[in-house]
Amino acid sequence: MKAERTSRSNKPEEQEEAGKISVAKEVIATIAGLAASEVPGVCSPKGERFPQGSAVQRYVHTELLEGRVRLSLSVSIGYGRVLPEVVQELQEKVKTEVERLTTLPVEAVDVEVVGIVETEA
Repeated sequence: MKAERTSRSNKPEEQEEAGKISVAKEVIATIAGLAASEVPGVCSPKGERFPQGSAVQRYVHTELLEGRVRLSLSVSIGYGRVLPEVVQELQEKVKTEVERLTTLPVEAVDVEVVGIVETEA
């Protein structure tokens, strides 16, 4: 499934379609994974840095519903971090980056914390 945006002129007499932009779910998942990797204390469920490219699909699931995005992430959090604070920062970062880079509205960023891991920082 692909998200589609259609550009149209604001002038009533010019109703020609300028073209379509499609954003694949895999691209949205990659953006979410990159954003997640920038949040301190967030790791992949295995306790490693979030993977890049197609490997991120294991931990980030994307749904497109009528031009809106809903994301689900599975993560581990570094020991000693306050889970609600880290998860809230993660949700905000992912939402901001996906909306900024795709211009698609993000309906929700669901986060499942599946583990606590020792981190170096």
